[in-house]
Amino acid sequence: MIQEPKQQSSRSYILENMEIWTSHGVRQNQQIWVEDGRLKAIAENVPAKAERIDCAGKVIMPAGVDAQTHLRVPGQAHKELPQTGVLAALKGGYCAVLTMPNTQPTIDSVEVLKAGQDQVAEFEKKYGVRVFWTAAITKRLNSDDPTDFTDLVRSGVKAFTNDGLGVNSDSVMEQAFAQLEKLGVPLLQHAEFLGHGGTLAPGSVQRKVGASPYPDEPEWKMVERDIRELRKHRQARYHVLHVSSRKTLEFVHAAKAEGLKVTAEVSPHHLYFNSETIDGENKSFKMNPPIRSSEDQRALWTGLANGDVDFVATDHAPHEQLMKSGGFDKVAFGTIGLETTLPVLIDGLNRGYLTRERLVDVFSTKPAKFLDLPKGYGDFVIDAPFHAVWVDVKAPNHVFSDQDFSSLSKNSCFIGSALPGKICGAFHEQAIFNFA
Repeated sequence: MIQEPKQQSSRSYILENMEIWTSHGVRQNQQIWVEDGRLKAIAENVPAKAERIDCAGKVIMPAGVDAQTHLRVPGQAHKELPQTGVLAALKGGYCAVLTMPNTQPTIDSVEVLKAGQDQVAEFEKKYGVRVFWTAAITKRLNSDDPTDFTDLVRSGVKAFTNDGLGVNSDSVMEQAFAQLEKLGVPLLQHAEFLGHGGTLAPGSVQRKVGASPYPDEPEWKMVERDIRELRKHRQARYHVLHVSSRKTLEFVHAAKAEGLKVTAEVSPHHLYFNSETIDGENKSFKMNPPIRSSEDQRALWTGLANGDVDFVATDHAPHEQLMKSGGFDKVAFGTIGLETTLPVLIDGLNRGYLTRERLVDVFSTKPAKFLDLPKGYGDFVIDAPFHAVWVDVKAPNHVFSDQDFSSLSKNSCFIGSALPGKICGAFHEQAIFNFA
């Protein structure tokens, strides 16, 4: 049964008694005035006749933008429904998600794209969360036949990716960079050369459960190859999905220093766990790429703090229970993540890995800029639509169970983990959501 949040609508309201966090700084003793869904003012005293909402000393920050979500739309309603996926994004503190194209059928044409857009439209309106779209680099994900990039961009596609499959062909990568350089949209690479046969990164848990070792060479070698092809089209945009290896970060760092348009993201599970702390009983710890060593984990936090890693993306990948039943070498890759990412970042803040400003930057501001979203997404902008999340960052740690997730699927590697912070509600233009 879907647990709907409490919702009300207000033409004009004022938020008061809170801290305001943005990527620019932290402000106190300020009020936020929203009218007709747009931010009108942030000031000490707002002289407006409007409903006043007491935020109880908690934090208001720009709602998040997730640049890698598998909504499984169209065609995979056994894994995620449009309603449950968008609701999970709302409850996770997001105002926008970028959904991946490895669906049934693959999003590799304008017709399939429009079918997906139609399926989510009702729930975008209901929950105030926008869904943006990627399309496949190649038709059906497994061919050497590139999709029609131009028509798809004209239809609203924000990026191209074969997420779930790395593009093996050097020539296809070079062709894609050549075309996308002209269109200005990024190519998102799931960096993995196939043939390794691995399941879990090498470590004590991998050996204990008897899973096949998954080295990091398939990831960083593909990134190395991609950067080599990118040099032929230096204005093309290349983005590395869910970096897991410190070796990969070395190539990303060098490419940025060279002036190439290279960006990278990290997923919350790669930040919170390492190969020695994963639970060998929970098959949701099988994801691609796998969670690696404590040295890799530290490098990912460092890269997130210093900008080598540009932002955090969930790689929310719901699966039905049957696909997660059996041994690690047999079950499907993937874990859900929309409702646990902000708590992971709050944990990183508490541990001194991030500042408050950088937390907002990697959760909200940077991914919104990366996707070139309209004003009001990822930041507070006067006279732009207002999208904010209301958070109790000092709430005691909460141990997650499957009952905490709005996603249709419950395959979370965070079940049993105690995470700080509580997402209390969200504000999306005139809509006010309370999650209490």
